[in-house]
Amino acid sequence: MTAGSAYSAAGVLPLRRDAGSRYGPWIVAAALFVVTLALAATMAIRNAEQGWRTALAGKISVQVPAPSGTGGEAVAEIVALLRATPAIADAEPVDPVVVRSLLEPWLGAGAEMEALPLPALIDVRLRPDAGMDIVALEVALDAAVPGTRIDDHGIRLAYVLRFALALQVFGVVVAAIFGLIATMTAIFATRAGLSSHREEIGILQAIGAGDGYIARQFVAHSANFSIKGGIVGCALAAGALILLGRYAPGGNAFMVPEMTLSPIQWIVLACLPPVATVIAMATARVTAMRALSRVI
Repeated sequence: MTAGSAYSAAGVLPLRRDAGSRYGPWIVAAALFVVTLALAATMAIRNAEQGWRTALAGKISVQVPAPSGTGGEAVAEIVALLRATPAIADAEPVDPVVVRSLLEPWLGAGAEMEALPLPALIDVRLRPDAGMDIVALEVALDAAVPGTRIDDHGIRLAYVLRFALALQVFGVVVAAIFGLIATMTAIFATRAGLSSHREEIGILQAIGAGDGYIARQFVAHSANFSIKGGIVGCALAAGALILLGRYAPGGNAFMVPEMTLSPIQWIVLACLPPVATVIAMATARVTAMRALSRVI
């Protein structure tokens, strides 16, 4: 067998017997598990943020004190005042059944909410860029029906969006850190292989094997444990996400939109193993070529 045919076959170096072959896939699996969960949480929060904007932007709620004998007239009077306000596009009373259904997750389905002094709620939709003076409106409503209060969703939305942005940044940072861990695994595995197989590499170089051929041994090795670990890690993360989605309470239980993933986002998460494998292969090649360019 000629030298060329001898070192043209893949797997000349026994890299699969190295410690990196035993522990590398598990490290990559753990890293990709965390990366998948972090990115999924980031995308879900982003989706929920759009729901919050849709549900709360440009809206306020008006609470009319618990109606007594003339409660219906008080609500009708407040609705009339709201609809007469130029900056308000529409005002609709909320069905008391809906109000009670929102409280059921907190008080229990068997609670006797009929006896509770629940205020009447009115959903108000503002006109875009109308410049509503919330304080002046609340004073006018309180003068008409004492105790009437306004819940400005815009203030609450601003806090929620800031918190959502912080969570998204945190998720991206966590994903980046554990992605770096997966990349460093390929570097350490390649360096360890270069060190432990110094003599075999020297023999290959002596019979004419080029640096590119030797580097391909480490590239294939990194691809092998990266794709295995990536698939395991992402599969475990997908299972965890499905379980969380199945047992998590619905959005109505906490009066916020449900945080779910779209089909395209699931496809993006499914692409993580091949992307991690390509990065590991490129990292292994660069690491090996740099080391082989020096004296081993």
